[in-house]
Order: sequence, then C-alpha cells, then structure tokens
Amino acid sequence: MAIQYKAFIDEYFQLNHMEIILDSVDPKSNEYYIPHHAVFRPESTSTPLRVVFDASANSSNGVSLNSILLNGGTVQQELFSIISRFITCKYAFSADIQKMYRQILVVESDRDLQRILWKPHQFAPVETYRLRTVTYGTTCAPFLATRALKAPAVEEQSEFPQAAATLLTDVYVDDILSGSNNLEETKALLIQLLKKGGMELHKWVSNHPELLYGNKNLDYVFPSESNSVKTLGMQWRPTSVIFTFQVTVKLKDNFSKREFLSNIARLFVPLGLIGPVITSAKIFLQRFGCES
Repeated sequence: MAIQYKAFIDEYFQLNHMEIILDSVDPKSNEYYIPHHAVFRPESTSTPLRVVFDASANSSNGVSLNSILLNGGTVQQELFSIISRFITCKYAFSADIQKMYRQILVVESDRDLQRILWKPHQFAPVETYRLRTVTYGTTCAPFLATRALKAPAVEEQSEFPQAAATLLTDVYVDDILSGSNNLEETKALLIQLLKKGGMELHKWVSNHPELLYGNKNLDYVFPSESNSVKTLGMQWRPTSVIFTFQVTVKLKDNFSKREFLSNIARLFVPLGLIGPVITSAKIFLQRFGCES
C-alpha cells in the first residue's frame, strides 16, 4: 500500500500537478490544508489505489474548503439524453479523457487553498505542497472541468464542427459516448477528436473494429463476445450491442431489510432499462415489511 501511495503522489509531482512550497507561512494569507487518504478499487486495472483529497474536512476554525465553494451549476447534457443518442448509433465508440481534472490549472492566487502535507520517504521531514490543478473531491471540480472542456469546443466550431458538437453534447464528466449511422462520418469524427488535442483521450472502445484498428495512435480496447466494458454505470458489450448490469451481492442465509434495500440502491440505471426488476424487488420488500 505504501509503495502504491507514494507512486501516486510522485506522479502528481512529476507531472507538475503539484509544487513544493519552500517559503515560510504567511499568517495573513488564506490557506487550507487538504487531508488525503487511500481508496482501494480492486476492479480497476489502471488505478487499483487512488489517493483521495478530502476538501470537506473541517479546518481548525470549523470551516472546510467545500463549505465555502459554489458548485457552479450544471453545464453538461442530461445523462439520459447522452445515452439515448449513443444507443441509436450504428457505429458507436466511447473514450475517456485521461486525468481530466488535472489537465486544468487553478489560478495561482487560489492554489494556497489546496495545500497538502507529504513526506517523500520515511526519514524525510514533512513538507508542504500545493496542488496546481483542479482537484477531484472539491465541490466546484465537475463544473470547472466541464466548462473548461466546452470553451475550446465553442471557439473551434468552424474548424472542427463534428468534434465540437460531440464535446458539447456527448460528454458526461470524463466519458465520451458518440458515433453516427455512417462509417465515414464516424471515422472523420475520430480523426477530428484526435487532432483537437489539449486533453488526451484513451481507453477507446467501438462496436466496429475498422474505427480503431486503422489508427495506431489510439489506446484502444476491443472486447470479445463475452467481455464488456463499463460505461456510465452500465456494462456495454460492443460486439453484440448489449447493455448489462452487474451487482455484487454477498450470499448468506439471512438478509436484514437494511441489507436488502442497500442491494437495491446499488442499481444505477440511467435509462430505466431494468425498472421492472427494481420495482419487483421494492414490492417484495414492502410486502415483507407488512408481514413482519
């Protein structure tokens, strides 16, 4: 765990996403120190351990950074409309924006509100750093990232019309789900997205091999018939155009009502595709409550 934790922080520093502070503390400046801890995700092949910055932790005066930040509102399309368009495309693809939040710089005067403490190794003194980019876990992070993505899309609509339209309508946080009913149009869109640059796209997945195999610059994944990829809370099988849902339930002889309800709540279904299943489970729980 310690090795993975250190590797995560080291990468942050090496990518210039955080910087060390060598000067003394100015009592007149506004500063906030963000606690951080590890979160394990065994199912993730890329980042099984992620360091989470807790901007909701109260400081010595009882106020947290998140408590004074505005969320900025919603500037992205509704999830329902994004997926609805995606499933109607004959030639569809998805991709992730790599380290999306960390591609956006925070203005220097605000970086002291994103300070952290860290020891590079066991025998080193505790050092002070500050995060230079938008930090996952802050209230305004989703708005800042989405708004920053839309700005160049609007500015470059004339040069990259298809790519700009996709960035404006087919992006949910850091996931891009798009396509069209014409193979050539979809290939052109892929090329435009790659040329646009700025934010690196990876984990490309498509239901048509020609879209991916023809470009050696793509970090793509092409699942087999039995494999699926996770996208927006669902499991997508591109080769057979099937959406599935995965729920992990610990098998045991007896379940409490709280445990049963917890398992139901884990089902996140944007399109309501398995609404009847969830409704049946809730009816069962309701009847069980009446009988008991």
